[in-house]
Amino acid sequence: MDEGERLSLLIGATYDAALDPQLWPNVLAQAAAFVGGISACLYAKDAAARSGNIFYDDGVISRRFIELYFTRYVKLDPVTTGHFFAQLDEPLATADLIAYDEFLETRFYKEWAKPQQLVDHVSVVLDKAATSVALFGVFRHEREGIVDAETRRRMKLIAPHVRRAVLIGRAIDLKAVEA
Repeated sequence: MDEGERLSLLIGATYDAALDPQLWPNVLAQAAAFVGGISACLYAKDAAARSGNIFYDDGVISRRFIELYFTRYVKLDPVTTGHFFAQLDEPLATADLIAYDEFLETRFYKEWAKPQQLVDHVSVVLDKAATSVALFGVFRHEREGIVDAETRRRMKLIAPHVRRAVLIGRAIDLKAVEA
């Protein structure tokens, strides 16, 4: 299957997940594979509260590490501030937000990313408010290496559809509450 066919199927599945949230884990696994990463998730960070939340993930990152991130390491994540200055749908790699050599010296990298053999993360901002930001992110394993131009290109292809699907899902949830 060529890239165009893969992208078309992924876009369709993404909008299906807007209507049936149980599909998000599979869609995120497909998105990670398409972009060129090991795992993908939809999550949010709140800078003021120094906290975060995961909405959906593909199940590749262990629950233990997800819990550790949101209970301890979200406060130490050196890229959080940069997400608040990002434009919607623009792919951002770790090195876009902090010098990569500095990132490798952080406690966050040494204690959270390195034990999982994660070397990079490409994300796009889906929505943001004064103190919070919603993101779609793809983790890169040592096997994939750091984010490159091809990773960015593919992320840019899928990101607007993920954002719209999340917004559609949110609108459907609001309608259900009103009913």
